Amino acid sequence: MMITNYKIGVDFDFVFNMSIVGDHGVGKTTILQRFAQNTFSTDNVATIGYDVKIRTLEIDSTRCKLVISDLGGQDSFKYALSSFYRNANGIVICFDIVNLESFRNLNNWLENVQRLCREQTPILLVGTKSDLKLRRKISHDMIEAYVAKNNLSYVETSSKTNENVEECFVHFARILMAHIHQKDGSIIDLNNRQKTVTNLETSGC
Repeated sequence: MMITNYKIGVDFDFVFNMSIVGDHGVGKTTILQRFAQNTFSTDNVATIGYDVKIRTLEIDSTRCKLVISDLGGQDSFKYALSSFYRNANGIVICFDIVNLESFRNLNNWLENVQRLCREQTPILLVGTKSDLKLRRKISHDMIEAYVAKNNLSYVETSSKTNENVEECFVHFARILMAHIHQKDGSIIDLNNRQKTVTNLETSGC
């Protein structure tokens, strides 16, 4: 596997729009900053409305551009940001492993995604703050049961230590590529660098 950053102006095999959602304070902004800029800070101001970060990668010889929207977790913005759900190729739902309430609220976020997104939009569940193992409130068994019940993929991350942050987005990009191929009903050679760029407006979900 080869993962590298690309410079502006390079053509891409895929352009994916992702949205990150979840309760206020679960760490959506920090995970995105760690992935997009490789920085970490505990002084982040709460996201009001939305913020967008872009990172480009090569994954298994396939060039991907990830446009990732960090959607504020405040109740007042949930429906105002509905267009981000409709236009997303994939949704990342985050919860904090030391915040039981954020886990209990996952059903609300999942219902929003299923109601507002296009049918069969891929979803990735992400547990944040894995470095706080001694304080965790949600057991692995609870998470495994939830993931199995809702047929979700799951990754546990720490923005502070950078544990699984890169792997999280690379894994989800692979899921999105497989989803596009399945939707097209064809088998595509990922090493073929002449593929048409698949973007939000033309691909659907």
